[in-house]
Amino acid sequence: MALNQNVSPKTNKATNLIPSQSQKRLTPYAWVTRVAQLMAKEKNCHYGNWLPTNYHISLLPSDFDSSDHDKMVIQRSIELQNLGFSVNVENANSFKVKGKTYSICIAGRPDIVAIKDNWVVVEDCKSGREKTSHLYQILLYMLLLPHAPETKSLCKGQIPHGRLIYPDRIIDIPNQRIDRDFITHFQQVLSSFTCPDFPPRQPHPSECRYCRLPEKNCSFKRVSYANSRG
Repeated sequence: MALNQNVSPKTNKATNLIPSQSQKRLTPYAWVTRVAQLMAKEKNCHYGNWLPTNYHISLLPSDFDSSDHDKMVIQRSIELQNLGFSVNVENANSFKVKGKTYSICIAGRPDIVAIKDNWVVVEDCKSGREKTSHLYQILLYMLLLPHAPETKSLCKGQIPHGRLIYPDRIIDIPNQRIDRDFITHFQQVLSSFTCPDFPPRQPHPSECRYCRLPEKNCSFKRVSYANSRG
């Protein structure tokens, strides 16, 4: 199927909204957060995730205010240091893992990797409401950190323990949660990311409104947002 053919938006068989082949990534590339949202089924439009994974797309800027999150990371780091942990924060934890079964690179950056004696804990701070994707995100960090060249040595040959840090509570995630069912689910989502044919667009007002794809790559965004406003 040619990726640059014109087509009616109603059919989704092909589209002129796909970038040229010159913009196609040599290897699909996705952030852990994007994978986690699909695993949690919080994002139903696979097109909106597949396109920036497979093509170089200039996404719209995020309107997320990180100030509360940044304060949480600083406070939590101090708490862990006071408990005797060696703490690695954000950029020090950046990693990339290249898939073996699927040709894709997964990138991530957990907020905190804390080490005490032979115990390794990966933590992510969340300043907003709880979401299922947060759990998948921390589980993916737990799975991938020991395999990434940048963070392999931090993990001391073990799957880290996980924690989600919310303003009002802390959720512990034992490494036993990294089981066969989780890995199978992860592989199924990777399969959808690396599919050579672009998936159909599935517009929905609540999802399109916050989608960071520019209109030139998806005309449904403008229509769906207009409908959501009545």
